[in-house]
Amino acid sequence: MLVELESSVERAQLASAVAENDLARMNADRSKTLSDRGSLARAAFDQDKASSDAAAAAVAGLKAQLGKKVVRAPFSGRLGIRAVNLGQYLTPGTPIATLESVDEAFVDFSVPQQRLADVKEGVPVRVMLRQGDEKIATIEGAIAAVDPSIDPGTRSVQLRARVPSDGRLLPGMFVDVAVVLPKTDAVVIAPTTAIVHAPYGDSVFLVENKKKDDPGMAKTPDGKPVLVARQQFVRTGRQRGDFVSILEGVKEGQELVTSGAFKLRNNAPIVVTNNAMTDPKLDPHPENR
Repeated sequence: MLVELESSVERAQLASAVAENDLARMNADRSKTLSDRGSLARAAFDQDKASSDAAAAAVAGLKAQLGKKVVRAPFSGRLGIRAVNLGQYLTPGTPIATLESVDEAFVDFSVPQQRLADVKEGVPVRVMLRQGDEKIATIEGAIAAVDPSIDPGTRSVQLRARVPSDGRLLPGMFVDVAVVLPKTDAVVIAPTTAIVHAPYGDSVFLVENKKKDDPGMAKTPDGKPVLVARQQFVRTGRQRGDFVSILEGVKEGQELVTSGAFKLRNNAPIVVTNNAMTDPKLDPHPENR
């Protein structure tokens, strides 16, 4: 029971109706005994029986009226801050408190329409809770529903996952959701800073050894080898964090220019230095400044 409305008058009426019902029932039982012995007319017994039924109906009506003055929780859960006060007059639709289920929770998220074939009901998901940059919990769940329509603005589909309720999982929170696909694909990945975007296509610069007949010095004055940056066009795939998958154009193990590639030209001589090397991550969380 969440709230009980003021019902002192109805309770007094119910007590009176119960007393009248008890008396009417006893009169009806007495009349039945006398009627069975032939000492009382059948009509008198019928009248007492009708009075007993009417008294019982009056009791049931008052109990139903009292039941409407009690607001009960539709399910078990955790109750929030009370939004009403003692003595306040409540109209239909007045919020009383927030009730949240403690058995399970729902997480709504979206994926691009290109991945619609991979997400179906029952596909497992992982919900990750974070506190700042630190991951504090991972909850396993499954997709419970897939929206049948596509958002015309974002071209994404809305999904809903069902996960066990966690004391730290509160309504309205932002969480990270990962859909666990049934298979994994081995792909070549590179930092996004290595990709040079241009109207005629995306490319990277491969770091290769200088040929013997190429003009120019072979080493720098401090002894570092002079290499060549060769431009290679590529076809990129999905991006995750600071990395992007390369579907065509680059093989595993090849060395790429990851910083300042937009300043290079094809076959430009370079010297490798890691002084300005970036630190790409699959799950970056840059600090707010």
